[in-house]
Amino acid sequence: LVNMMFESVLESLAISRGAIESDDLALKLKHINKAIRIIQEGLRTSLDLDNGGELAQNLAALYDYVVIRLTQANAGNDVKMLQEVAELI
Repeated sequence: LVNMMFESVLESLAISRGAIESDDLALKLKHINKAIRIIQEGLRTSLDLDNGGELAQNLAALYDYVVIRLTQANAGNDVKMLQEVAELI
């Protein structure tokens, strides 16, 4: 299930990059929001922060960071930020 969420995030990022390049802002917004939802509601909420130790804490921080970067990429139509997030994921 986690692997499927990662793949879905990467697919949404690729679609978002293409949408920015073709100036389709509605499609960009749809897929950046989809990626954010998967990260926040799927990946981050599935972490066991009480028992997961340092690994869970590090993943939580990473997920928080990529959500910030996705928000910034959306605001600035920045494909480089989307690529950064894809590489981190």
